Amino acid sequence: MGAPKISILLPCLNARAYLEPRIDSLMAQVYSDWEAIVLDSGSSDGSWEFFKSIASVDPRFRLYQIPREGVYAALNRGMQLATGQLLHFATCDDTMSPEFLARMVEALGRCPDSGIAVCDVMLINQNGEPLSAQDLTGHLSRGAIKRLLAHGKIVSAFPGEELQEKTNYRPAPHDCLMHFFGRSVYFSLTQLVVRVSLANAAGLFETTVGSVADFGWLLRLTNLTGTVHLPQKLARWRFHGDQLSIRRDLTRRSAVRILCERALAEIYERHQDRLAREDCPMLLLICRSRQESTLLGRLYYRCQIVLRLFGMFFKEPATMVRAIRRAHFRVGSPGWTLLGTILQRRMLAPQKLDTVRRP
Repeated sequence: MGAPKISILLPCLNARAYLEPRIDSLMAQVYSDWEAIVLDSGSSDGSWEFFKSIASVDPRFRLYQIPREGVYAALNRGMQLATGQLLHFATCDDTMSPEFLARMVEALGRCPDSGIAVCDVMLINQNGEPLSAQDLTGHLSRGAIKRLLAHGKIVSAFPGEELQEKTNYRPAPHDCLMHFFGRSVYFSLTQLVVRVSLANAAGLFETTVGSVADFGWLLRLTNLTGTVHLPQKLARWRFHGDQLSIRRDLTRRSAVRILCERALAEIYERHQDRLAREDCPMLLLICRSRQESTLLGRLYYRCQIVLRLFGMFFKEPATMVRAIRRAHFRVGSPGWTLLGTILQRRMLAPQKLDTVRRP
């Protein structure tokens, strides 16, 4: 088979200040078999005119003016317009390294069982420089600044493993279950390249749930397929203080819990060969402990998690010792330990590419 075509979705609303570095990074890609689907929601700052000037000299750009219905509605339209075999979400304020598309296509080629390729992300400021605490001061609280700067690498329940430093395969439903810790495994959609067939199977983004729409879509997508992870910072996410994902959202906790609870039956039904029925209440326990807003409630759920761990230990001591050793016991976050233990016991830990088992 020949090289797959990549459909790149570019939703835009008054992003003219960031379009030149965005388009420059796209035009600099080593991999050239792509189409860029521009979805402009009535920009009034010159963005549309800029895109028209680019499309006049590069036929790979397809331009569409769409109603102003939000970024997720724009992505839904783009998914329906895509003609490639692979899909990439290229938000207009972010960029990527010249090797991004080539490396992601290569990874998917090496791991045909995977429907998602994901890399780590470099956080940058408005000027394209590495993001610092000074850039964030005045926008976020001290705790939020610390948490944001700690992001960039793909979330793992197995910290410190040498495997995480090499391209690895995370079999389904590994990444799906990781979402039960209450946040997306991936920092941004811009880190991903997805097979179009699987993106369509996951369905459209929900447009009425605010900033958790990408969480819900990724929860469904990662239930369907495994992920090949490149531990290099090939994508770049730009902080400018106006991102939907960092705005304070008091409804997010309950929305995440509802999405996880709603998805659990389908996850178990699809993966009965990998999961046990007893795993389901433990996954919900982890999710609820993370989304609980009161101190007393969080203490209650943590105690329940610790009791679960002790019960599993007495039932299968040798297996639990191996699982906890690999997942690492975290005193301050027993939910991480329980989640890592479930993944390890069900043989869902990340794998070297040359050891991936074929169906």
